Amino acid sequence: MIDITKKEILENLTTYRFAVLTGLLALLVLISVIVSYGDYHLRMENYSILRPSADDPEKIILPPQPLSIFARGLDANTGRLYQLSALGVEVQSSQQSINRLFALFTVPDMLFIIRVMLALIAVLFSFDAVCGEKEQGTLKLMLAGHTRRSTIILGKLAGRYALVCVPFAFLFLAAATGVSLMGDVTAGFDYWARVAALLCAAALYIGAFLGVGTLISALVHRSPTSLTLGLGAWALLVFVVPDLGTSAARALSDVPPADRVEMENRLTAVRSIYEAIQAAKGGSRDMSRIMFQIREGNSQVFETYRPRLNRMIALSQALVRVSPSGALVFFVTEASNTGLSADLHLKDEIWAYIDRNFRRLAHLDTAPPEHFTLRTPALAEQLAGPALPDLIVLVAFPFVLAASALGAFMRYDPR
Repeated sequence: MIDITKKEILENLTTYRFAVLTGLLALLVLISVIVSYGDYHLRMENYSILRPSADDPEKIILPPQPLSIFARGLDANTGRLYQLSALGVEVQSSQQSINRLFALFTVPDMLFIIRVMLALIAVLFSFDAVCGEKEQGTLKLMLAGHTRRSTIILGKLAGRYALVCVPFAFLFLAAATGVSLMGDVTAGFDYWARVAALLCAAALYIGAFLGVGTLISALVHRSPTSLTLGLGAWALLVFVVPDLGTSAARALSDVPPADRVEMENRLTAVRSIYEAIQAAKGGSRDMSRIMFQIREGNSQVFETYRPRLNRMIALSQALVRVSPSGALVFFVTEASNTGLSADLHLKDEIWAYIDRNFRRLAHLDTAPPEHFTLRTPALAEQLAGPALPDLIVLVAFPFVLAASALGAFMRYDPR
């Protein structure tokens, strides 16, 4: 197996394919870091401008996560200014320091490079692993030398895996080191632990798509056919399945849009005030009763909306995890603190804060509201919690596909 692994590395190391794809990968990583750090720096400036003073607890804004440079995810939500009141939460749309370029083009973060480009590179390195040897006539020679088929396929997987994974690991660690030296990035133990988690996820993802390419190569007998099917599988797993999964979950769920829920909250508040005014005609108005009616109405809307939203998210995750691309996005954003759980946790904490400080926000109590704090979960908590299913999927895919490729090659006709 070691000899075959060396052969695969040496044969491909001097090819135009390796030089072009590795050079393209290096260029994309460099562009990604420059553009994504620029976006992060602008969001930090935005945070500095909009950050409320200590004596204004009714406004909340959180700084961007450093690892949003690599996986932006939903981190832009924390860059919004949340205005709190007894009526609910109002998200301020006015932002400072916005680069209009990012409104026209998606920021090509590292997650995009891993999800799209690394998967493509892995397929391009593996589509001819078996059928290419047959076309050259070398497969019969290897089998005639009494080399076990399992040794051949595992050696090919190991060699081509090293050709894709090692250059990317070097580029990614160089990018993470460069980012850690920036003045507005705090790079302690937690930063490097999360960088390691992202690199491990990328390594597993590369293995999955190498397995896809090798499996297809062991099922067909011509390289052009294998390349066509490999590109089709790449497009299906990277683009079609994740988008189809989220669309299907949205269609099967009865969850209203967030702006409609906000509108219902405001209508509830207006209705409560109107009913209280009508009931108080000719007498004094009890403002505390009005405010508590608003609180009860908003709570009912939220308690009805949230379980439906959770069901839609669970269904969407189950459908999207059919593809390693979907599991990668969920895992990397969770490990970067820019995923769904971070966004939902923030919203839950804001509503809990409003509930605890309702009398003070409604000015029924003269004491100021308490200071809002949000605890960031440790990486170990996330790996054992919301990121665990995606980690299992990412681990399972490479082994299942490698085993499938081995099974297909055991029946492969080298003639």
